[in-house]
Amino acid sequence: MEKKISVLRLFFISSFICSIGFSWGQSPTTPCEWFDHNGDGFIGANTWLFVLGQYGTAGEMDVDSSGVVDIRDVLQFLPYYGEQCSILPDSELQWADTTSGHIVDVLLVEHAVHDSMLFGFSGQLPAESVTYWLYAQLSESTDGILAMYGDDEAPLTLETDGAFYGFGTETGEALTIDNYQPLFNSFAPANEFLTWFTLDEEPGDDWNAPSAGFILGTTSTVATDGMSEAGLIQISDSIGGGSYFQANCCEGGGSPIGSDGLILLGQFTVTETSNFSGTINLLAETANGTSIEFAQGISFSSDNLAVLGCMDDEAVNYDAMATHEPLGACSYTGDFDGDGEFTVEDFLQLLSTFGCTECPMGDLNEDGVVSVQDILLFLTWI
Repeated sequence: MEKKISVLRLFFISSFICSIGFSWGQSPTTPCEWFDHNGDGFIGANTWLFVLGQYGTAGEMDVDSSGVVDIRDVLQFLPYYGEQCSILPDSELQWADTTSGHIVDVLLVEHAVHDSMLFGFSGQLPAESVTYWLYAQLSESTDGILAMYGDDEAPLTLETDGAFYGFGTETGEALTIDNYQPLFNSFAPANEFLTWFTLDEEPGDDWNAPSAGFILGTTSTVATDGMSEAGLIQISDSIGGGSYFQANCCEGGGSPIGSDGLILLGQFTVTETSNFSGTINLLAETANGTSIEFAQGISFSSDNLAVLGCMDDEAVNYDAMATHEPLGACSYTGDFDGDGEFTVEDFLQLLSTFGCTECPMGDLNEDGVVSVQDILLFLTWI
């Protein structure tokens, strides 16, 4: 019989959260009047511990007046972690504005199809299993995803009629990319395809991912035994739900990894070509870090896979199979740095390709070689 585990109150938290804003039922008071509990003018670690101490209770940090301090209140607090209450003299920290349309979609991409069985510490990965990468698509390069969350009002649900490979807390399993150990891949190849959550970080990226932790609800514990065989990952708890947060997601605006508008949310390996679908909720920082945006109930399915690539047939890297175009995905003849302009930097790059017969970016007149004619043509564009 298929084994399904409901991950109630699964709450991944970071040690440092970007400055974002407020959404549900805004109070006329300022963030500091809500959250600076000890009056020291700083919303820091002490306040964070104070909020967590009230989690699941009818405490004073019940910002949305629901009767209990739950995940909605925690999401409202976290944006202001690390903030000074007085930004400038006679200026108080204010609630962030909200935007719409910056969270465009959620895209499911087929990352790997496994033709043969692979050995792993979490058991054998069966042949015909499929590994997917799930992305959030954002409209601006300066946008970033701050949290992926769920509760009883807006459950986060991921399901397959097979199983999620390697998801859990047992030896050889993972919950987040923090738990993934690539050093094991050489002698346990299936380790590369464990199921895990992330917020933009990919294997091999050189930056610090959020640290993972758990907050347990007041009525039951997190079910972890056998997660690697589960066909259901669900965050739908009525008391607190849970979330996975990004650390330093938008410092300086946008993702710390890149600016293509795609934020990796997780790797999900399902066994034996099983269908994979889900519904998630996201919180984004937008408008160059001045605003926030919530999107609830975003659905996806392996029946509607995305193919990422350049969709402009005038670009040198046009992909006729592409269904979705990341920001800056297209490359154009002469625009070496991809900034949409012909500049001195591009000209220097063009000179470095002089005489090349396999350099389409520099072959402006498409005669098969980068020559004086291409340089003269470029000078008319600059």
